[in-house]
Amino acid sequence: MKWFIPSIFMLAMLAGCGSSGPKPLKEGEKLRVMASTPHLASLAMAIAGEDAQVDLLPADGGNPHEYEPTIADRRRLQDSHLLLVNGLGLEPFDAKKLAEAASVKLVNCSSEIPESWLLGDEDEHDEDHDHGAHNPHVWLSIEGAMHQAATIAKALSEIDQAHAPGYALRLAKLEADFNALREEFQPKVKALKRRKFVSNHDAFPYFAREFGLEQVGVIQRTPGSNPTVEERREIESMLKEGGADAIFMEPGFDDAASRAIA
Repeated sequence: MKWFIPSIFMLAMLAGCGSSGPKPLKEGEKLRVMASTPHLASLAMAIAGEDAQVDLLPADGGNPHEYEPTIADRRRLQDSHLLLVNGLGLEPFDAKKLAEAASVKLVNCSSEIPESWLLGDEDEHDEDHDHGAHNPHVWLSIEGAMHQAATIAKALSEIDQAHAPGYALRLAKLEADFNALREEFQPKVKALKRRKFVSNHDAFPYFAREFGLEQVGVIQRTPGSNPTVEERREIESMLKEGGADAIFMEPGFDDAASRAIA
């Protein structure tokens, strides 16, 4: 138990920091950005270029649904100016308290997405996996990713006005790349005769809506869980009888049940 005492003291010290609000960017200092998920880090890097340093908060890049910041992560965050989070209940930790303790500005990258655009969360009935009213996987559609990229660019520009033109320029390039990707992908999807799929996790409803696909089943209702016997039989029957043509996977999730069904 000796290791537990310094851990408590470290947490107390970290919790005691940040009462003065987010730290300002000093003249000549490079903007430092921390992202809660790999996809936010990727978007931020594309926008930041060489003008800002972007790092991933979870050192191991693990499953965002289950991630809780470690003492080392909290210490790293204290060296940053911004904390980017997906929001919509994706992160299980209290992002506001985490940001306040580290004296960084919190940016909810889904905050400017119109509520009318958001889709309901299939898992909201589950007490152990309550995202909230909306499915949080907005970045898996091109439109959702572009919404988040615009919010990131705005946040970087507000705190680092000297490099705002560069952030705007790289955002425009990123949006052009996204549009080109959509134009390339849409004809391929339209050519498909069968468009129904089962998802390993309920991550693809925005992607499906954008490209005219249909998600007809979910294998893992909660991260790491296995389907019930009845649910598994239903999915297997669906795949055999042509009710679904593929199983979509999400990186970072246990895929044993999906591979067994496939």
